[in-house]
Amino acid sequence: MRLLTWISLILIVIVILSPIAWLFVLSIKPEAAIMSSPFGPFEPTFENYVAIFERFRLDVATQTSLLIVFIVLAITVPISTLAAYSLSRFPFRGAQWILIFLVFCRMMVPSILILPLFQVISILGLRDTIWGVVLGHLSWTLPFAILILHGFCEEMPRDVEEAAQLDGLGVWGIFWKIVFPLMAPGVGVASLFTFGTSWGEFLFAVAFSTVDVRTGPVQISLMTTQYKVWWGALAASGIYWSIPMMVMAILFNRYMTRGLRLGF
Repeated sequence: MRLLTWISLILIVIVILSPIAWLFVLSIKPEAAIMSSPFGPFEPTFENYVAIFERFRLDVATQTSLLIVFIVLAITVPISTLAAYSLSRFPFRGAQWILIFLVFCRMMVPSILILPLFQVISILGLRDTIWGVVLGHLSWTLPFAILILHGFCEEMPRDVEEAAQLDGLGVWGIFWKIVFPLMAPGVGVASLFTFGTSWGEFLFAVAFSTVDVRTGPVQISLMTTQYKVWWGALAASGIYWSIPMMVMAILFNRYMTRGLRLGF
């Protein structure tokens, strides 16, 4: 039985890692070798990695994406932390409906939000700006972060907060000195998922921006044109853009699993 379990796990790992390995092989292949003989021998080269920066300007797109990610994090984390704590510790009429609405927001297909958000962004004059893309990302990251942190708040014992209240601490004192340190792992999980969502998001970025603001996924999509597909550059950009999330997934996989379990 244990042998069968190990065999199953090895097969699962192979299935998961084989596309990444194949993508890396394509990224170090010359363009001519990719088109002529996908499985034939080749001389490794890093010209595709050079091309994504020199020809396709992925370095500029990286800076834009990082700026958008940090703005989204700076807005999502404090709002979701306070909202989750309020919904958990200060129940009011309709609070349960708010949580149901947040779950409904996460269940919706993102494309449904494109038209109403596009109209709002156009009215506000935020088209083709960083703030327009940020607004689109917030519509997707905030509900998820609130749900995760609400689950963490529900798991935290309330005895410590009640004891601190008896000692004379106010609401803000209890939150900053007791609750927030206990919520720190949950805040980390919410931040990781927010980073991953904003880092890899394509639909809102391509809908709300044209030329002046291009995130990494939008810039990568330009490698596919009507007349030519730059397969080597696509593979290299895929590996390059996946590195931050791979590192975070390896370092924080335990907290990510806990966040999914508690958030839902």
